[in-house]
Amino acid sequence: MPEYVLKPSVVKDCFWRLVEAPIHRLFSGYLCLQQQTGIEGQTNELSFPYNAFFDTYFEVQDGDKPYLVPFTQAKNPSDSTLWNNKNVSGTYAPSSIRMSSPLMQVATLEKDGYHSEWGLNEDHWKLARLHLCDGEQIPIESLAAYLFRDFSFETDEPSAYTLVSAFAEEFHYDIGGSAFAHLYETGDSNITAESFEQYD
Repeated sequence: MPEYVLKPSVVKDCFWRLVEAPIHRLFSGYLCLQQQTGIEGQTNELSFPYNAFFDTYFEVQDGDKPYLVPFTQAKNPSDSTLWNNKNVSGTYAPSSIRMSSPLMQVATLEKDGYHSEWGLNEDHWKLARLHLCDGEQIPIESLAAYLFRDFSFETDEPSAYTLVSAFAEEFHYDIGGSAFAHLYETGDSNITAESFEQYD
């Protein structure tokens, strides 16, 4: 079966669509914890591997600011807003997070220290939309396109659904479930088979 990757121009369009959406920069942390619920099979006593998460989904270049994160609620974001430095723990370590942080409205720090443990609050997807997305849904096709910009997809005919189903599997969502439907908006892109190119 052939493998496909997204064309860079498509990824670029999706990146800017995310920048224009009112997504708080701490949504990255929530998405990491959501992924852990599937990996660990529970919503409490979760590890929070934010360094590995950023390396996998947001690393674009070498240097002091390797991570390009398209989440900001600034109306006219600058490069410094979108580029994040490699000291992710400066944002997500228990010693760095303030109790007033939007992430703390969605998640709970259950155990402090180097081996911290976290839990996601009841109906966390509703809380995430309220506190991390300004009450709006997240454009899921654009989000998946950006996160998977360096991934290849084994399929006979790629489409926007290829991305959405890959996202659901990677982050442990049921596409037909209430959490997914509440937090994410589909049909937000013009992605078709022509948006991909075959991977050699």
